[in-house]
Amino acid sequence: MKNENMNLFDPEKLHFINYKAIEENTIIPEIFEENLIKEFDTSNKIEIAYNLDEKLIRSQFDVKISTISENKEEAKTNLKFVFIFHCENFEELTKHDKGELKVNASLGIAISTITYSTARGILLVKLSDTVFSDFILPIVKPKLPEL
Repeated sequence: MKNENMNLFDPEKLHFINYKAIEENTIIPEIFEENLIKEFDTSNKIEIAYNLDEKLIRSQFDVKISTISENKEEAKTNLKFVFIFHCENFEELTKHDKGELKVNASLGIAISTITYSTARGILLVKLSDTVFSDFILPIVKPKLPEL
Protein backbone atom coordinates (compact mmCIF):
# COMPACT_ATOMS: atom_id res chain seq x y z
CA MET A 1 0.00 0.00 0.00
CA LYS A 2 2.75 2.36 -1.02
CA ASN A 3 0.85 5.53 -1.95
CA GLU A 4 -2.64 4.16 -1.48
CA ASN A 5 -4.72 5.37 1.48
CA MET A 6 -1.81 7.32 3.00
CA ASN A 7 -4.15 10.06 4.24
CA LEU A 8 -6.43 7.55 5.99
CA PHE A 9 -4.03 7.05 8.88
CA ASP A 10 -5.20 9.19 11.79
CA PRO A 11 -3.09 8.96 14.98
CA GLU A 12 -6.16 9.85 17.05
CA LYS A 13 -7.74 6.55 15.95
CA LEU A 14 -4.79 4.51 17.22
CA HIS A 15 -4.93 3.59 20.92
CA PHE A 16 -2.29 2.06 23.15
CA ILE A 17 -4.17 -0.67 25.06
CA ASN A 18 -1.67 -2.72 27.02
CA TYR A 19 1.97 -3.50 27.71
CA LYS A 20 3.56 -6.59 29.22
CA ALA A 21 7.10 -7.79 29.85
CA ILE A 22 7.10 -11.42 28.70
CA GLU A 23 10.75 -12.23 29.30
CA GLU A 24 13.46 -10.77 31.50
CA ASN A 25 16.71 -12.67 31.78
CA THR A 26 19.83 -11.01 33.18
CA ILE A 27 23.14 -12.74 33.86
CA ILE A 28 25.80 -10.86 35.80
CA PRO A 29 28.94 -12.78 36.73
CA GLU A 30 29.63 -13.07 40.45
CA ILE A 31 32.86 -11.13 40.01
CA PHE A 32 32.12 -8.16 37.76
CA GLU A 33 33.52 -4.64 37.97
CA GLU A 34 31.16 -2.07 36.46
CA ASN A 35 33.94 0.51 36.13
CA LEU A 36 35.60 -1.73 33.51
CA ILE A 37 32.66 -1.44 31.08
CA LYS A 38 33.76 0.27 27.87
CA GLU A 39 30.55 -0.02 25.85
CA PHE A 40 27.51 -2.19 25.17
CA ASP A 41 26.74 -4.57 22.35
CA THR A 42 23.08 -4.66 21.46
CA SER A 43 20.64 -6.18 19.01
CA ASN A 44 16.91 -5.70 18.81
CA LYS A 45 13.93 -6.50 16.64
CA ILE A 46 10.26 -5.67 16.36
CA GLU A 47 7.65 -8.16 15.19
CA ILE A 48 4.12 -7.01 14.40
CA ALA A 49 0.97 -9.15 14.14
CA TYR A 50 -2.57 -8.12 13.27
CA ASN A 51 -6.01 -9.28 14.44
CA LEU A 52 -8.38 -7.96 11.79
CA ASP A 53 -11.59 -9.05 13.52
CA GLU A 54 -10.79 -7.24 16.78
CA LYS A 55 -8.89 -4.36 15.08
CA LEU A 56 -5.90 -5.14 17.31
CA ILE A 57 -2.20 -4.89 16.62
CA ARG A 58 0.40 -6.80 18.63
CA SER A 59 3.94 -5.52 18.58
CA GLN A 60 6.77 -7.46 20.21
CA PHE A 61 10.09 -5.82 20.97
CA ASP A 62 13.08 -8.09 21.73
CA VAL A 63 16.41 -6.70 22.88
CA LYS A 64 19.71 -8.35 23.81
CA ILE A 65 22.39 -6.31 25.54
CA SER A 66 25.84 -7.40 26.66
CA THR A 67 28.72 -5.50 28.15
CA ILE A 68 32.05 -5.04 26.44
CA SER A 69 34.61 -4.70 29.19
CA GLU A 70 37.89 -5.90 30.60
CA ASN A 71 36.10 -8.31 32.93
CA LYS A 72 36.78 -12.02 32.59
CA GLU A 73 33.09 -12.63 31.75
CA GLU A 74 30.52 -10.23 30.35
CA ALA A 75 27.09 -9.34 31.75
CA LYS A 76 24.11 -10.04 29.50
CA THR A 77 20.41 -9.29 29.49
CA ASN A 78 17.57 -10.39 27.22
CA LEU A 79 14.23 -8.65 27.44
CA LYS A 80 10.97 -9.04 25.50
CA PHE A 81 8.02 -6.68 25.66
CA VAL A 82 4.58 -6.94 24.06
CA PHE A 83 2.48 -3.90 23.20
CA ILE A 84 -1.19 -4.07 22.17
CA PHE A 85 -2.85 -1.34 20.11
CA HIS A 86 -6.41 -0.84 18.87
CA CYS A 87 -7.00 0.94 15.55
CA GLU A 88 -10.54 2.27 15.06
CA ASN A 89 -10.33 2.41 11.25
CA PHE A 90 -8.18 -0.67 10.79
CA GLU A 91 -10.23 -2.03 7.88
CA GLU A 92 -9.59 1.20 5.92
CA LEU A 93 -5.83 0.81 6.39
CA THR A 94 -5.53 -2.78 5.21
CA LYS A 95 -6.37 -4.82 2.15
CA HIS A 96 -5.91 -8.38 0.97
CA ASP A 97 -3.85 -8.83 -2.17
CA LYS A 98 -3.39 -12.37 -3.51
CA GLY A 99 -3.83 -13.88 -0.03
CA GLU A 100 -1.39 -11.42 1.53
CA LEU A 101 -2.35 -8.68 3.98
CA LYS A 102 -1.17 -5.22 2.93
CA VAL A 103 -1.01 -2.61 5.70
CA ASN A 104 -0.86 1.15 5.31
CA ALA A 105 2.80 2.19 5.65
CA SER A 106 2.00 5.11 7.97
CA LEU A 107 0.26 2.75 10.40
CA GLY A 108 3.22 0.35 10.34
CA ILE A 109 5.70 3.17 10.92
CA ALA A 110 3.60 4.57 13.78
CA ILE A 111 3.42 1.16 15.50
CA SER A 112 7.17 0.59 15.07
CA THR A 113 8.08 4.08 16.27
CA ILE A 114 5.80 3.97 19.32
CA THR A 115 7.04 0.48 20.20
CA TYR A 116 10.70 1.47 19.92
CA SER A 117 10.44 4.73 21.85
CA THR A 118 8.25 3.22 24.58
CA ALA A 119 10.72 0.33 24.94
CA ARG A 120 13.52 2.90 25.33
CA GLY A 121 11.73 4.41 28.32
CA ILE A 122 10.97 1.03 29.86
CA LEU A 123 14.61 0.01 29.49
CA LEU A 124 15.80 3.20 31.20
CA VAL A 125 13.69 2.32 34.24
CA LYS A 126 14.27 -1.46 34.27
CA LEU A 127 18.04 -1.19 33.86
CA SER A 128 18.59 1.79 36.16
CA ASP A 129 19.79 -0.26 39.16
CA THR A 130 21.90 -2.76 37.21
CA VAL A 131 25.29 -2.87 35.50
CA PHE A 132 23.38 -1.71 32.39
CA SER A 133 22.31 1.60 33.95
CA ASP A 134 24.38 3.62 31.45
CA PHE A 135 22.78 1.89 28.45
CA ILE A 136 20.36 3.99 26.40
CA LEU A 137 18.63 2.54 23.36
CA PRO A 138 19.81 4.79 20.52
CA ILE A 139 17.53 7.12 18.58
CA VAL A 140 17.01 5.83 15.05
CA LYS A 141 15.78 7.48 11.91
CA PRO A 142 12.54 5.84 10.81
CA LYS A 143 12.40 4.63 7.23
CA LEU A 144 9.63 6.71 5.74
CA PRO A 145 7.56 5.60 2.75
CA GLU A 146 8.04 7.24 -0.59
CA LEU A 147 5.04 9.43 -1.38
